[in-house]
Amino acid sequence: MQDRMQSDSKLLGLLYAAVFGTLFPLFLVLARTFTRRERCHDTADGIADAFMLLRPRYLEAILGNTAQVLGRPLEHPTVAHTAREMVRQHARSWVDFFFFGQRPPTEALAQFAGLEGIEHLDGALAEGRGVILLTAHAGNYELGGILLRERGLRIHTVYKPDRFEAVERLRERLRNQSGVVGIPVGGAGFSTLPLVSLLRQGALVGMQGDRDFSLNGLSVPFFGREVSFPRGPWELSAMTGAPIVTSFFFVDEDRRFHASFGPPIRVSGARGERGPAIEAGLRAYVADLEALIRRHPSQWYCFYPFWDDPARSPR
Repeated sequence: MQDRMQSDSKLLGLLYAAVFGTLFPLFLVLARTFTRRERCHDTADGIADAFMLLRPRYLEAILGNTAQVLGRPLEHPTVAHTAREMVRQHARSWVDFFFFGQRPPTEALAQFAGLEGIEHLDGALAEGRGVILLTAHAGNYELGGILLRERGLRIHTVYKPDRFEAVERLRERLRNQSGVVGIPVGGAGFSTLPLVSLLRQGALVGMQGDRDFSLNGLSVPFFGREVSFPRGPWELSAMTGAPIVTSFFFVDEDRRFHASFGPPIRVSGARGERGPAIEAGLRAYVADLEALIRRHPSQWYCFYPFWDDPARSPR
C-alpha cells in the first residue's frame, strides 16, 4: 500500500502484485453486482480485518500514528479500535469509489449531506488565474471529481501512481469516467511546467498536501510533533498567482458524504515575502487538516510511520 513499507523481497513483491491484482478487480465486480452499498461495505470490512491479521507490520505503523493523533498510549483500547476502523474506512472508500463510479452521478450526489464553502471555490475560479484545490489522503476524496463535474468543472489531479499496475488501471478508468484528468508524477520531484500552463489557462488543479514524497518539505507542528509537509503546492501558487483552496471530504456515521472548501489562500511571490507566505499558508492548511482529523480520526489514511518516516532513515 505504501512504497515506504514495501519489502526488498522480489518474491513478496510478486505475491502482493498477484493479491492486489485480484482483489481490486473483485471490488469492482462486487460494486457492480451488489445493489446495496452496505453489502459492499460488509465485504470490505472483512477484507480489511484479514489484511490487519496478515500484515502486522502495517498495523503497527497505523497504531503508532493513531496513538499520536489521539494523544493516548499505544496500548489504550481506543487506539486499537480507531486504528482498525481506519483500515475498514479505507477499504470502504475504495468500494464507494468503485460503486458510484459505475452508476449514474445522481446516485453519488444524493449521498452528499453537506456541501460547505463551495462559494470560496466559485469565487476563486472567477478570478481567472486558476485554482489549486488542495486536499489530503482523508475521507473519499476520489468522489470529489463527480461532485465537481456536475457543477460543470473539470479538475486536473496530480497523483503518484500506485505501485500495483492493476490497481492503477482501475483507478484511472474510474477517474476518467468521473471527468478527472490525471497527471502522474514520480516521487523525486517533477516538472511544474504543465501545471503552470494549466493554471495560467484558468484551470482547476487538484493536489494532496499531506505527503512529502520529495523529502524537501517544510517541517511544522502536527499533533504535537514536528513533521515535514510538501512545499510544492505553495511554491506553485507563488509562481503563478493561483490561489489555494483547501478541500476535505469525509463520511458521517450514516455513511453520507460531506465536502468542505476553505477560503482562498494567496501566496505572495514577491522577493522577501515568498518564504514567509509559503510557511503561513502551509501552517493554515495543516491546522485545518488537524482539526478535520480530530473530528474524524479514522478517516485519515496513512499506512507508514508518519512522524518517523522510514524514507528519511537509512534502511
